[in-house]
Amino acid sequence: MSINRDKFGALLFLCLALIYGYYVRDIPLLFGDEDAPFNARTLPNAVAWVLGVVSFAQLVLPANREAGSLLAAFRGMKWKPVIMLAALMIFYGLTIRYLGFLISTTIFLMGGFAVLGERRIKVLLGAAVPVVFVFWFLLSQLMGIYLAPGDIFEMLG
Repeated sequence: MSINRDKFGALLFLCLALIYGYYVRDIPLLFGDEDAPFNARTLPNAVAWVLGVVSFAQLVLPANREAGSLLAAFRGMKWKPVIMLAALMIFYGLTIRYLGFLISTTIFLMGGFAVLGERRIKVLLGAAVPVVFVFWFLLSQLMGIYLAPGDIFEMLG
């Protein structure tokens, strides 16, 4: 049996579903929610099962002849934007504690838009800043989730 890109993708998603489904058990439940019909584990369990069933079906059903080989699937891909976006995600993870949610997320979104081809600074600012502030407002004001301003602001006073 040769493996093509469809089968390879299905195998990866099946592994993801199995790992995700295994760790769903670690989600803590509130007292008395163990026997509730809907709790913190219900939706993640459903996602794991649906992903597992669909990927398993894709894996065992006959292969698509147009799918091509696995090596042909990776030829001609643009790896530079992928690597730059991965570096941006690492940068975001490293700076969110120091710069805070607002600044770090704005830089991340503007950098991501720039990597994807947008060069006009007005568009970059006009797309990133409102999204960040609306998301911050939803999280901190409406949902009551505390978002630390960042170590840099604490050092400034």
